[in-house]
Order: sequence, then structure tokens, then C-alpha cells
Amino acid sequence: MSFQAVSLSARWRARLQALLLCSSLVCGACGAGPVHISLIALNDFHGNIQPPAGSVLMPDAANPGGIRVAAGGAAYLASLVRDLKSRNPGHTLVVGAGDLVGASPLASGLFHDEPTIEVLNQIGLDVSSVGNHEFDKGRDELLRLQHGGCYPRAANGASGVVGVDTCMNAGAFTGASFQYLAANVLDRKSGNTLFPATAMRELGGVKIGFIGLTLRATPSVVTPAGVVGLQFLSEVATVNRLAPQLKAQGAAAVVVLIHQGGQTSARTVQDKTCPDFSGPVAALSDQFDSAVDVVISGHTHQEYVCLRADGKLLTQSGFYGRMLTLIDLQIDPQARKVLSKDANNWVVLNGAVVKDATGNPLPPPQGAKALQPDPVVEQIVQRYGDLTAPLSAMEVGRLAMPLDRRANVAGESTLGAVIADAYLAGTSDASYGNRPAQIAFTNPGGLRSDLPNQALTFGQLFNVLPFNNNLVTMDLTGEQILRLLEQQWERPQPAGGRILPVSKGFSYTWDASQPEGAASGTGHRVVPGSMRLQGKPMAMAQSYRVTVNSFMASGGDALSVFKQGRNVQEGESDLVTAKLYFLGNPVLPPPQMGRIQRLN
Repeated sequence: MSFQAVSLSARWRARLQALLLCSSLVCGACGAGPVHISLIALNDFHGNIQPPAGSVLMPDAANPGGIRVAAGGAAYLASLVRDLKSRNPGHTLVVGAGDLVGASPLASGLFHDEPTIEVLNQIGLDVSSVGNHEFDKGRDELLRLQHGGCYPRAANGASGVVGVDTCMNAGAFTGASFQYLAANVLDRKSGNTLFPATAMRELGGVKIGFIGLTLRATPSVVTPAGVVGLQFLSEVATVNRLAPQLKAQGAAAVVVLIHQGGQTSARTVQDKTCPDFSGPVAALSDQFDSAVDVVISGHTHQEYVCLRADGKLLTQSGFYGRMLTLIDLQIDPQARKVLSKDANNWVVLNGAVVKDATGNPLPPPQGAKALQPDPVVEQIVQRYGDLTAPLSAMEVGRLAMPLDRRANVAGESTLGAVIADAYLAGTSDASYGNRPAQIAFTNPGGLRSDLPNQALTFGQLFNVLPFNNNLVTMDLTGEQILRLLEQQWERPQPAGGRILPVSKGFSYTWDASQPEGAASGTGHRVVPGSMRLQGKPMAMAQSYRVTVNSFMASGGDALSVFKQGRNVQEGESDLVTAKLYFLGNPVLPPPQMGRIQRLN
């Protein structure tokens, strides 16, 4: 009898302890109420640890058109992350949607993006999908950024010698403390994903499942050598296979981190109506399994917050670290269900002065307050900035007018024309190889920044051409060049085509009323007989000497014709060639436009 009394007492004591535990705030999953989970998202940072050029349009009560403000810089980004985390302490994660590295300015690019990884570690990034630019230097370099180790350099013919531009912290680089995800990137040999497909994080007693993936078309937008041995699977099939698995593993919310995006006509970052939304991610998101609650996107360098018709929340935070997206989820921990969701894009306001077209400083929006830089991250950025400052500030030329990437109706841009001219000048000297170049093309996606100032520095030029591609000169027939031009509008090119800047002396006309061709080669947009070189019609059977960068030469941007080139000769890097071109022109005049003409 005494034994039973003791046993019963112990049983009830255990029950009482369980009830007290469930009523305490310590247990978020015991039924006291919804759990508030926050996600801070960024995408397309591209190594912009220093404040980038450009501005963001913010609403202003005193100005219906809004006010442009300077934004970005890792030290200010870190400060905003800290402030947003303080709103929901212990229940907030920082996540990414790819292109965190690649096409980076000098302060990070010169050190193989180790500074960016160092900064993102300090900011507290937890998990990110890969983007296409993570593959710019190939899988081995991406694995190094994840796991650590020094960048292999070649010296005196020997590989593996470490240079002074890597392992800058006591001779070591530890890699990313955050986890890259690559659910739709398979190693063909092993059949395994390059990085984990999913990640599970538990906050406040609830589990959040993440699926990370990049666009399936990554092989068509990166150097083919960067994705050798890799297979990129369907985004929809991958997500729909994994989302139910995460739910079965106890995820209360499923979040897709995808490097693919869309665009909207919203004018300011606070507009959440998502007007005229379009782009690949819209169709992808709508096909994702109903278990998916949030889709965090990237790639298109847009900012938006969209609630889709099926209830999915779809976001993107612009590019270059000028903005962050704060996503708030209210979750029922017992039902493991998202009760409500909301998101807002926050500007990383750095307080720098922005001027209008006449040079007058613009006042900040009413009530806007600049962030104070995070001192630890500021010290990291300052270090790499100081190391690159002498090289970055070196003047390499002067411009008669600013040059930018903005295309006219025919597809030409002033910057594209000048860079194509530089390619031609660097490979058309009579002493260059067997035969000098006659035509040069460049790709618009390879031009990463504008040249807004008349005094041109090496740092600005590096920001335009950060990939360090070599120039490649080859023989193509007139028929092959015509076929190349048609590929500008053939799938998998984006809607509207990808029109290549061309060098002076070469011209052609295209007809916008003709349909865009399929990948099988059905396009007929180039007006017959319109291709001319130095004013003379080009013969289809004649061979011409053409220069492009090594990305294009290897078939990048789905330009397969370049892989058919003969008598291939590799030359200097595009950056060095462009620098010499600007140095050789004391004041570079505006480029002559009209090389490409458009009908209809």
C-alpha cells in the first residue's frame, strides 16, 4: 500500500511538472499561442562590401515622386540586421537567395571574395541557396569558399603556391560559417547534390524547413567550364519532391530560397501591391507544392513583396546589399501551420549625400534616419578598402561623357559600344597573330557597372569588367555571324532577347515584327543583306576575324556559334585590354551609335 502511494504521488508530480512546463514561456510549442518567427533575407550581394554606387527611391510625404537615397555597404547592412533581429530576439534567421559572390568590386574581387564570406559570417548569415555567379570560377572554387583553404596560385610554373591576395587572416581562410544549399545541382559522377538540398532550423519550439536551389538554366549563363560535371534539375520537380519531406520531418513552415526572379512596375520599395508582376519565378512559384509558404527569390535585381493567389509569399530584396527583406510568420506550433505572413523591404540607408541631375544635394525623406555602421564589420571593410585603395584610385583615362549600360530601342548602349571597340583595338593591330580582328562583340551581362565620371579610375573599370576573361579571336563565316545574331533572340535567351554590343565598322538591321526564334534555329529577325563591314555587304561564304571574351567563346549565354570558330587565338585579359585602350585615348570621345538598327 505504501509503495502504491509513493508511486501514485510520483506520477502526479511528473504530470504537474509537465503542465507547468507547458504553461511557461520557455516552451514555444506547448500551446500557449502562436510563435512569431522572422526571416531577414538578402540576394545578389555580389561582393559589395563597400557602399555601392547608385541609389534607391524611397517614398516621401513631402514629395509625391519620392526621394533617392544612398544605400548599402556591409557595415550598414550589419547594423540593420542587428536592429531587425532585436525586434524578435532568438526567433530570427538571416537567409540568402544566391549570387552573394561573383562579379564583385575590387575590394572583394581582388581577394577572391574571401572578404565577402568574412563579412557575411560576421553578419550572421545562416543558410543560402547558390546562384549562377557562385559558379563563375567553377565548383572547386565554390567548395573552397564553403569549406575554407587558400586560393591556388601558379608561380614559376608550380601550382598551389599561395599569393598575397588570399588567406589574409594569419595565412588562413576558414570558409563560410553559413550553409550553401543546392537542391537541384547534381554531381553527375556521384549522383549527389553538390551541397545539401535542404536545411531544418528550430526556433521557439517550431521547425522551419528550407529548400535552396538555383535556376535550371545556370549552364547557359555561366562559363561552361564552371559547371563541368554538374547537372541542373527542374526547379518545380525538385521543390515538389522535397517540400512534403520537410513537412513529414516536422517543419511548421517551408521556405524556398531560389535564385530566379521576376519584375514589377512598383516605383518604391514599400509598394507591396506588386503591380504588373511577371518573370520566370511567378510561374515556378505557382507550381510549387502547397506545403511551400514563402518563396525568397533573386537573380533579376528587383525588389518586391507579392502575395500570390494561392497564398504563397514571394519576395526579393533588390541587389548589392542596398535592401533587406524582413519576413514575419505567425505559426501555430501544435498544428505546425503558418497562421499569417507578411514582409517588408527595408533600405540600408547609409547617409551618403545623393545629388540631383543639376548637382544639388537631395534631402532625405521625412523621418528617415541613416544607420550607424557596425564597428566590427566596418573594420573588416576598411582593411580591404585600404589595401586596394592605391590601385583603385589610379586614373586610367578620361571620358568626354559618362558611359552607361542603358540600351536604346535597337539594343545599343554607350558603354557596350566602347568596350566592344576596346576589344577590337586590342586585337586588330597588324602584328596581332596570323590575322588581326575585324569585328568584336561583347555580352551585356558581362558589363557590371556604369562609368558615370569623366575621370576614369582602375577601380571603376574593374567594376565594369570584374570577371578577368581573356579575349579570344577566331574565324567565323558570314553565314555563321548571321546565325550568331539570330541566337540573340532564341531560347533560352530572356524575353526581348540578349543583344550583343558590336564594334565600330560592323552594322546590321533587325526587324522587331518578326517572331523570336526557337532554340532549333527558326529565327529570321536580321534583315537579309543588312550585315555590313566598313560599309560593304558581307559575303556568307567569306571568313571574317572576330574577337569576343572567353566566356562567350566557350558558348556562354547560349551563343553556341562561337564554339564553331576556327584558327582560335587567345589573347590578353579584357580588363587589361580595356585599360590600355582608355590610356591610349587622352579623352575618349562619345562612341558613334547606329551600328544596330531596328525596324518596327
